[in-house]
Amino acid sequence: MLRIIDDVEEAKRGLLRRLPLEAQEVPAAVKEKIREVFKEDLTPQQVVDRIVADVRSRGDAAILDYNRRLDGVESADLEVKPEEVAQAYSQVSPELVSALNLAAERIRMFHSRRQRRSWIEVDDGGLGERIQPLDRVGVYVPGGSASYPSTVLMACIPARIAGVPEIIVTVPSRGGVVPPATLVAADIASVDRVLHVGGAQAIAALAFGTESVPRVDKVCGPGNIFVQLAKKLVYGVVDIDGLYGPTELAIVADESANPAICAADLLAQAEHDFLAVPILLTT
Repeated sequence: MLRIIDDVEEAKRGLLRRLPLEAQEVPAAVKEKIREVFKEDLTPQQVVDRIVADVRSRGDAAILDYNRRLDGVESADLEVKPEEVAQAYSQVSPELVSALNLAAERIRMFHSRRQRRSWIEVDDGGLGERIQPLDRVGVYVPGGSASYPSTVLMACIPARIAGVPEIIVTVPSRGGVVPPATLVAADIASVDRVLHVGGAQAIAALAFGTESVPRVDKVCGPGNIFVQLAKKLVYGVVDIDGLYGPTELAIVADESANPAICAADLLAQAEHDFLAVPILLTT
């Protein structure tokens, strides 16, 4: 929804108003979907509480149930097959593959240079620090309203450089189809497994483990309000990288600003989430 605010004081109040994650208001379409799936009106927090508890109790059966009811996925197989990854290369442009490879090279170079190593000194009783990689990491990659292959590269490549032996990516699909650019990025980043499961159910599966999804040591990655509330809920059971969003952007533009560039920047942030807040300040 676009709002045009002319009053300075009203603009200040709007910019300074901050709601906690669980108090964010979701759009009417999301409320309707909740009503359709759960047969009653629930807040996002209540939805997440139910899904996480259900996945913890029923495992794969709960995941498959939510995949079907929320994403229209009928398949009983959660794992993306190697042939699907190979096929993904034919579904994206060569220019995109080259761009992803270039980005991957730069990410590897940066994180290789900042890699921490164990050290020990035996003087004065001995001092040291042992750097040990986690055994298994889960990376949540958004894939509902938009595809974010960059998330795969930026989360998985540092984990691999740190020495994490197993990296699992979860990504929501629509009708069983995972965005091909995400699969290409996963291949470039040498991800071990890609699972088509999204939302709070993916976070719960990674935190507690199911028949098909092994429990991980840490969950990384962005996502919508349901994903972030789920990460908040399971924190302590599993480590998390942080709570992200809703996306915010403020552009200060005068008469010299290029309207097309401003619009592109605003849209790039608006697509992240239905709660995203891109703002243009101008005279």
